[in-house]
Amino acid sequence: MAEIIQGNIANVKADVIVNAANRTLLGGGGVDGVIHAAAGPELLDECLELRKSKFVSGLPTGQVAVTKAYNLKAKHVFHTVGPIKGKDDLSLLKDCYVNCLKKAEELGMKSIAFPAISTGFYGVPVDYSAKTVKQVLKEEKPRIKILLVLYDYADKKIYDEVFKEK
Repeated sequence: MAEIIQGNIANVKADVIVNAANRTLLGGGGVDGVIHAAAGPELLDECLELRKSKFVSGLPTGQVAVTKAYNLKAKHVFHTVGPIKGKDDLSLLKDCYVNCLKKAEELGMKSIAFPAISTGFYGVPVDYSAKTVKQVLKEEKPRIKILLVLYDYADKKIYDEVFKEK
């Protein structure tokens, strides 16, 4: 179904690396900052162009913006904004994963690497994230390789447990 690994998503080789972005698309902390730093300044330049042309008010929660990957070991970066616990409907997390998978298949990609979207600063519980991803994979039945990349060992253990459940 999916391969769960611990590591830095910016070092993963996949056709697509998913960025847990903020609405501005202009970099930030956590996964977003790591991806922007590793990709190089061209990523920020492309995101600035997207803000001027397509996402003037920012990227809506659950939607996807596609850029080149520049210095990453990928073809594309898919930027998606997850929900903020206590502010947004957490079910929007599902949209992040579904829309990224659909876009990857539409573009003919063979592999995609996801972080645990919204589990850092945005406060979504890791077990909720893992259950959401598992449900999406079961419902969508993607035909591409799925990598779930968890930076923290404790988060990986939670994902491992959830994916073992029937």
